[in-house]
Formats: sequence, structure tokens, C-alpha cells
Amino acid sequence: MRVLHAPANVGNQPWVLSRRERALGVQSDLIVNYTTWLGYPADHILSKHGQFGLGSLLRRTYHGIRAPLYYDVLHYYFGRTLLDWSDWSRCPGLPFADARMAKRLGRKLFFTLQGCDARLAGESNRRNLHTMCRPDGCSAYGACISTIDNARRKMIDVISPLADRIFYLNPEIGHYARKGVFLPYANVDLDSVFPTGETSNARPLILHAPSDPTIKGTALIEAALAQLRSQFEFDYVAVKGIPHAEAMALYRKADLVIDQVLAGWYGGFAVEVMAMGKPVAAYIREADLQFLPTQMRRDLPVQNIHPDRLAMDLAGLLQRRAEWREIGAASRRYVMTWHNPDKVAKAMIEAYRDPQAPFDLAAAVSGA
Repeated sequence: MRVLHAPANVGNQPWVLSRRERALGVQSDLIVNYTTWLGYPADHILSKHGQFGLGSLLRRTYHGIRAPLYYDVLHYYFGRTLLDWSDWSRCPGLPFADARMAKRLGRKLFFTLQGCDARLAGESNRRNLHTMCRPDGCSAYGACISTIDNARRKMIDVISPLADRIFYLNPEIGHYARKGVFLPYANVDLDSVFPTGETSNARPLILHAPSDPTIKGTALIEAALAQLRSQFEFDYVAVKGIPHAEAMALYRKADLVIDQVLAGWYGGFAVEVMAMGKPVAAYIREADLQFLPTQMRRDLPVQNIHPDRLAMDLAGLLQRRAEWREIGAASRRYVMTWHNPDKVAKAMIEAYRDPQAPFDLAAAVSGA
């Protein structure tokens, strides 16, 4: 079986999943049109972001056409395919032409939606009291309302009849991609990320990694921490603008990690630090948990901090520092169960073989 993951490596999910599929005997490749400042790896990077040129055009065209001819399974990410060149305004490509070709050739088509590729900002704003999708939230909100939401609807309408399977990594997407199934992050190679144990920090180090502060709710987090400085001693570090490998070294020094407080779920960053045995705090939106397996909801170790009472919730966490070690240990166990790329890859390979079979995530992680 030949499997292609493409055309973007968002959060390192495609890379880790493809490596685990390889370890299980599947020829699995990752080809991306471009990479970002995070420096995530791929088997083939076809060009630099936004850099149009004849060589880049030929490489993207060749791989976009070759993929449906060569691979048995095409697993696309972030609502795009290899012939979608959204970073080239002068030459946007032929979005989904390669997916349609694959469908005509009888190939199997999988899509993993990851968040802002499918979240409808207008609907998120109407449904949720707390969301980054509001005028004073995400900097892209105006563009989403005026044009991007319509493009997302069209994307979902296009892939729904094409796809053999649609997965989504953020439970909120279940409201929009109703043909989809929730899939946990499988973005961490657990053979290389180990629990770090307790730090030697006398003052607890609180860490936050705002890849986009307007989405993560960074201003709210930092305002709440500022309120607490007169009551508690702690150090705070915001990790941003550095390659992923350097960031991982900083994560290991943290005592408590705050992920995000507007999305209603945690991100791949939280999985990385939970794998290190760190306690993680984030806003978990109860209304979206219906899309998770029941046992995953029960096992969830992320400390829920609510946007309306961030200072109070964080104060409670700081008062319970003695519990952080056990919360961190529970976090590592949770990742080993629910975010284990070996288990997710095994379940995914079975889905590649028979896309019509039920995708039973609970059975996959339990080894049943």
C-alpha cells in the first residue's frame, strides 16, 4: 500500500503519522508545497512559501499530477491538495483537481481538517460565548466573515462527496464537517519525548507558546497572570518565533503550561508538553465534547480554565502546586493512551484498507 500525506505539515501531525505508518510496513510519504518558520520536516518540500518561479511551478505541477497516478491512498490536510497553491496569488493552481483525478482513478481519499481550515467564524461567533472568532479576537475575523467562511463552506461541500473519510482534530469542527469523525492529535514521537520529572525551579515557571496571540487568547492569559503577581511568586515565559526544536528545549523547563483559552480545546503544543509529564491548563468547551469518545472525556487531565474567571482558576492551580506532579503523570498516561501515534496509525491503516468500516477510536487505543 502506497500512502501520501500532503500538502502541508501543520503541527507535525502528518509527519509523525507517516513515520509510524512506515514502521508498520506501509510505504508512507509526506510531500508539502512549502514549510514554515517552525521547521517541521517532510520527505519533499517543493518550494519556499510564496516564492513563485518556473522550477517551483514545475515541481508542484509534477507532484500534483503524479500523486493520484502513483499512490493508493491520498491523505490531504488543512482543506487543501497538492494543486492548491494558495500562497501564489498570481498562479493559484487547480484546487482539488488532483483529488478529483484520484477519485476517477479509484484511489482512496482521506482529509484531516485541523481548525481554522474548516471553522466557520460567523457560526462560531453565534454559537459560542467564548471564541477567537469575534471582532476583537482573531485578526482575521473580518476577512473570515466577508470571504473566507464562504470558501470554507465550498471546501467542505467539495470534499464531502470526494472523501472516503474526513477527520478533524478540534472537536468544534464536528459542528461544521458533519461527515467527519474526531481524531486525536498524533503529532508527538513518544519514543523521543520522555517525562522530564520535576524541575529544580524554586519559583514555578509558567510557560505559554502563542503561535498566534489573537487565537490563543494571550492577552487574557497575561492580564490574569498580572493580577496574580501580588499574591503568588512565579516566573512567566512566552515562547514564540523560534524553530520547533529550540522551543521543545524550553518546554522541558516549565512547571505549568497554559495552552489556549478561546478555541475550546487544546492544541498539538499541549500534547507535546503533556508527553513530557507537564500539567496543562486550557479552556475546554463542554458543548463540543459530544464528539469525543466517552472514555477520552473521562480521562482528560487538562485543567479547565474559563475565560470569565481566568485569574481565579489560575490562582486555584497555583495553590495546588503539590498536585502538579500527579497531574503531569496523568497527562503522560493520557497521551500514551489517546495520542499515541502507533495506535492512531494502526487504526488509520485499517481505515485505508476499508474506509467503510466503523472507525472505533476507543477500541483502537485500548488494543481491542
